[in-house]
Amino acid sequence: MKKAISKMKPPEIRTAGPTSALLGINALYRIRNDPLAYYQSLNSTFGDTVKIRLGPYRCWFIFHPDHIESVLATKASSFIRFEKIMNILRQWNGNSLLIAEGSSWKNRRRKVLPSLSQQRIPSYAKLVSRLAQDLTETIISKIKENGSYESSIDDEMAQYSLEVAYKTLFNKNLNTVVQPISEAVNCLSEIAYKETTSAFTLPRFIPTPANRKKKKIIKLMRSCIRDIVLERIEQSSKEESDLLSILIKHHGGNTSAIEEDVISLLIAGHETSGATLSWLFLLLAKHQDVQHKIQKELDNILGNTSASYENLKNLPYLNAVIKETMRLYPSAYALFCRRATEDVDIGGALVKKGDLVQIFPYITQRDNRWFKDADRFNPERFINSESWPKYAYFPFGAGPRICIGQSFGMMEVALTIATILQRLSLSQVESSLESAPRFSLRPDKNITISFSSRPQIERVEDQIT
Repeated sequence: MKKAISKMKPPEIRTAGPTSALLGINALYRIRNDPLAYYQSLNSTFGDTVKIRLGPYRCWFIFHPDHIESVLATKASSFIRFEKIMNILRQWNGNSLLIAEGSSWKNRRRKVLPSLSQQRIPSYAKLVSRLAQDLTETIISKIKENGSYESSIDDEMAQYSLEVAYKTLFNKNLNTVVQPISEAVNCLSEIAYKETTSAFTLPRFIPTPANRKKKKIIKLMRSCIRDIVLERIEQSSKEESDLLSILIKHHGGNTSAIEEDVISLLIAGHETSGATLSWLFLLLAKHQDVQHKIQKELDNILGNTSASYENLKNLPYLNAVIKETMRLYPSAYALFCRRATEDVDIGGALVKKGDLVQIFPYITQRDNRWFKDADRFNPERFINSESWPKYAYFPFGAGPRICIGQSFGMMEVALTIATILQRLSLSQVESSLESAPRFSLRPDKNITISFSSRPQIERVEDQIT
């Protein structure tokens, strides 16, 4: 039986916060340069509800599950995502599902949701399985050729997750567009982080080097996507099972709406799954005992059969490892800032109309009140019945705006890890796990791990079409 820990340990209600020098410019500087340490220090010093000045705005940093539930779920209608941030993302996402609010968001969600419905996940899983097998074969070939293979794992997983997103969206391989699309996605993520954490950004019509570069990248991205969308619309009689075909159907051929949602799904899928896979590989390389337990489970359950979507539900330890990884290293380490559209009482703190509210999965999910030895990597905590409040663990967000791609994301990560660990083992090259928080929480790009082949056994390969 799940314990109501949030009721046993009430929130620390205080209204104090740090001194706001220069209207909070000091806070913005720390957020940009070392956000995780800054958020942790605020929580440790001022408690569960921290009031802070950020430029012209009064902002509340929220850390307690009860308060998180209010903002994301029970009182979600009293908040919208902060317009400044949404306007930055709108430059390349348009009015996609990621950006829209109110009735526009509901309409957009209704049209996008069928493309990520649970019924469609098995067909996408076949594409993921093939790409995971191809990656495994590539690594094995490099090991045979060179005797070993070391990888800058974040670069490797960023590339792989982009290929998965591209394949499931368009049923196409990246091929010649791999380099421009990859660079465009990476640049847009970096631009988003810089602009959303800046006190002031120059208007986009001013031809600064940064604005010219951004304009060029957005034009390239939109051009690549538009060509694919128009080609598919012209071939409307051809049956396809990818995300694009479903978006075309439910958007009624509205090319602008299709392109906007495609770009959002491409970037979001690349960011979240790629980051999670990177952290998983790093943790498994560091924790050999956990890696061996997964491989033992794979051998016992799958035998000589390749991993598939249908047998993922029979791998509880693998799923626990993935959940524990997302607890410690959620790709969305800080959720989009919200603005109150009316006065709201959040557990005794009066959030006034116009105030900003921000929530931090990275901090809440590492709170020792909810998770014993919270900083320790311990997948077993997800094997037993949950003993933490519902809103103490929310790597995909929560409430009405919970990530609609969570089932796809879990499938992609689980199937990739299972496929690779059936035939390969990981070992640690470097001891540190340094974070590089940007638009998502990624490991430092310079961290390397080593792959080695497991003893070869005869396998029954699934027929994937």
